[in-house]
Amino acid sequence: MNLELDELYLNPNVYVGRSDVHRWGLFTKENIAQYDVIQESPYCTFPENELEEAPTIERYSYASEVSTEVDEMVLGFGFAPMFNHNSDPNCAYILDTVNEVMRHYAIKDIEAGDELLLDYGGDDDLFDTDEY
Repeated sequence: MNLELDELYLNPNVYVGRSDVHRWGLFTKENIAQYDVIQESPYCTFPENELEEAPTIERYSYASEVSTEVDEMVLGFGFAPMFNHNSDPNCAYILDTVNEVMRHYAIKDIEAGDELLLDYGGDDDLFDTDEY
């Protein structure tokens, strides 16, 4: 492993709070500008078939299709599992495979008090149940 980072970034204005979308979510105390980094967190990968028998873990995993260098499911640590879904998201992520870091960032300006949301892809109805 040849890591280039000595420390990971967490926006100090991000916090976990009650969400109208799904139980808990991430919010910001201050405005976040488009393209600002929200957090960096380590991640690990699993073959998708291993997660089929672990629905709770699968629920908090990311597809790795944002990276051509990773072809497995990604489980991010830190606040990564706390991003809720919206088909009109204000955040996205990239995988830094050199540092093995998942980096979430704002894709539009986000106002103080807003929930930080990702588009999980797929059918919105899938994410509208308490089972999810």
